[in-house]
Amino acid sequence: MSRAARTVEIGDDDPVTLAEACELFFGGRLSPSALRTEAARGNLEIIQIARKDFVTRRAVEEMKDRCRKPASRPASGSDEKAINQHGSSLMAKSMSEQDMLRTKLKMRNRNSVSTSPKNLNQNATVVRLPSR
Repeated sequence: MSRAARTVEIGDDDPVTLAEACELFFGGRLSPSALRTEAARGNLEIIQIARKDFVTRRAVEEMKDRCRKPASRPASGSDEKAINQHGSSLMAKSMSEQDMLRTKLKMRNRNSVSTSPKNLNQNATVVRLPSR
């Protein structure tokens, strides 16, 4: 029986083995191990019966949706939607999390009040210990 004919017979909730799913839904381009990896990531729901792993067409389609990457957007450019009411563009939002943390820490340091007294008494007496 051809793959196309077999695919038509399988309902959305009919369990198939991981090997069958790889062949039917991905044309053999993925391995059962790859599907187990996606299950471990939380992207694929696997049904385990008698220590055998199965998936359904519906679960595979949901996995595809979860794994879909959003369309890439240009890093910079003149996008009218990107300008807010203050006139800044999306480029201002492209700061990395590490850079944002550095900026936040610098601002804290500038606004910090010193807890040390302004005039430290420098006239302390030095007591020498006898040498051995």
